[in-house]
Amino acid sequence: MITILSSKVKLLHFPRTHLSHVTHAIVKSCFFQDTKDPRYFFSFTENAYEISIVASKEVIDNDFIPTLIMSQCTDMRSSNDIYRVLQVDDEGGQGSSGKRISDLSGPLAAGKFSIFYMSTYQTDFVLIKERRLKQAVQLLQQHDFAFDQDSVDQYLGGSPPLSPEHMLRTIESQALTTVEEGFERSVLHDELQCVGLNPHYRSEWAMTVLKILSYPELISTTDFKQDDTRFFSYTASSDGISLLANQRILDLFEPDAIFQDEGSQTYRVIQVNLAGSNLDRCGIVYSISHPLAAEAHINLLYLSTFKSANVLVSSDDLGRAEEILAEDLENIKGMLAEIVLEPIL
Repeated sequence: MITILSSKVKLLHFPRTHLSHVTHAIVKSCFFQDTKDPRYFFSFTENAYEISIVASKEVIDNDFIPTLIMSQCTDMRSSNDIYRVLQVDDEGGQGSSGKRISDLSGPLAAGKFSIFYMSTYQTDFVLIKERRLKQAVQLLQQHDFAFDQDSVDQYLGGSPPLSPEHMLRTIESQALTTVEEGFERSVLHDELQCVGLNPHYRSEWAMTVLKILSYPELISTTDFKQDDTRFFSYTASSDGISLLANQRILDLFEPDAIFQDEGSQTYRVIQVNLAGSNLDRCGIVYSISHPLAAEAHINLLYLSTFKSANVLVSSDDLGRAEEILAEDLENIKGMLAEIVLEPIL
């Protein structure tokens, strides 16, 4: 079941060196907003290449960007578009996430929709540009994806799906541009887990989350270096909070503060730097997820950031996944050679 959320968000990228300058904005976003408001959405992801934020337009424009400008951050970029959030709920959970990602991203890639995909503990989120939301929903309905009708009625006026003929004409009429660039790949040594945070213990874990997000040097060992590679993701909506983190980070929380499935999977992350913003590129999620999930039957989680794709697979599947995705940088370039830019409508 797919639900259109009321959240309206923008995307922001900045280098890890400027993390300390946005502490106030992070604290305000995590702890001084009404997290039960259905419009609430905040995501923070840090990897080897960047920090990527997803938050409401007001938070990005009023809290983050002015502070980064004042700190003379020259490598800061934000989305021009407003994005809407589709919440994808599936009884299969993390165990069938790879197939879900491939199945959902396939029609959107064929329809030339650029998407932002976020796997979390509770659910999956797909971010679509607001100006193309209606078309994307109609396309997915045409491919038999079930939507929460109340959300469709509320945000799209209950419009019926496009006919196959109309949809085909819409897709064929769009102008496309092929992207030909090189891509850098890295594999993090840490094993990661995807868990939920118990909101009833918020007062107990709030300071821990703040340290993880804004003051990593306070929780690191004595050999901490500012340029150490770290992968951490925090995503919160009115429905729940999800973490992607290594065991050392998770050990900072009390056991009752964490939701974790028994025998839960540990993941290794393959980070692909897409050589610039991927906000207008169509087919990236499908090009990466389909060979793994549909062809090699490798389960995965997927996390988009402003300029990278983060693919999480089990340690046992890592070797095969690396071979499929990219044995070297040229293979990555070849696999993504057909990525196209989303048309401006």
